[in-house]
Amino acid sequence: MVNPAERLAELDGVLMQYLLEADLLRELPPTYRLVLLPLDEPEVAAQALAWAMEAPNPEGWPSVYALFLQGRPIRLLLLGKEVEVAPRAA
Repeated sequence: MVNPAERLAELDGVLMQYLLEADLLRELPPTYRLVLLPLDEPEVAAQALAWAMEAPNPEGWPSVYALFLQGRPIRLLLLGKEVEVAPRAA
């Protein structure tokens, strides 16, 4: 069985690498709460959503949802817009 916390930590590292390679860090708000959602790993995604709902947010930071398929980020859902995630072509 997959440990959701470990899997989400792995996906976070993958996402940051993709964001750097695709020069997409500028798309993120200055402060945000990141929610990683692997669409093909329902147990991990469900746990990520549960943790996001339970976690206090006294600052009112907006959530940024990162959608994954097959271990790769495909889209960021930000307040008012969607951003496709793909590394730059070499």
